[in-house]
Amino acid sequence: MPRPQVILNIFSSIDGKITTAPNHNVSEWTEAGIDGDARDITHRFYDELDCDGLISGSETLMVFGNHLVELEQSIYEPKKSKAYIVFDGRGRINWYQMEGLLVVTREDVSEEYINQLNEKGIRFIQAGTGQHIDLSIALEKLYENGFRKLGLSGGGAINGAFLRKGLIDEISLVYAPLAVGGRQTPTIFDCDDLQQIEDAIQLELLKMKPVGNGAAWLHYKVHRKGN
Repeated sequence: MPRPQVILNIFSSIDGKITTAPNHNVSEWTEAGIDGDARDITHRFYDELDCDGLISGSETLMVFGNHLVELEQSIYEPKKSKAYIVFDGRGRINWYQMEGLLVVTREDVSEEYINQLNEKGIRFIQAGTGQHIDLSIALEKLYENGFRKLGLSGGGAINGAFLRKGLIDEISLVYAPLAVGGRQTPTIFDCDDLQQIEDAIQLELLKMKPVGNGAAWLHYKVHRKGN
């Protein structure tokens, strides 16, 4: 079955951290003026890369909601995206912002959650049962809904899940001029450890250039095994 192309489009510190510490909203980098414009630039790359939908995970939204950071200057809003797609397999979010939203959840999520989506007129698709969303089925259904190129910018858990399932085609990474460190601070990919070097994901560098105020952009193609 066909699926949309998935481009991980994200910014991080030079050591791969995507926030300051656990349960911190990365917007504090932007608010403090130390991200080298990485956040705004990353949003602009959604359009440059022709992404027609943007993917995030529920964990990211819950962290941001519990650690609100008010920005004085607005961040670029992608123009080519047709939907903000949130993967919420456990049905944890009580939705207040519905405009342009498309929720992906499990087929066996609670009836209460489905009722909430229906009552609020929120578009949704269901894919897989058990503990997690079936990412492959979800992408196939998103393709059926007209999406062809999706920009993934989630937390480390959803990014790692897509990586381990072999569902990331390209990586667009903006390095902010920061070194963060930390043993439990979220990274670009937070997932199960590899058991052998053969399972490491190999990348082909497509483009690289300095951007913003001390940031750098790297654009990679993901090599599939056997290619």
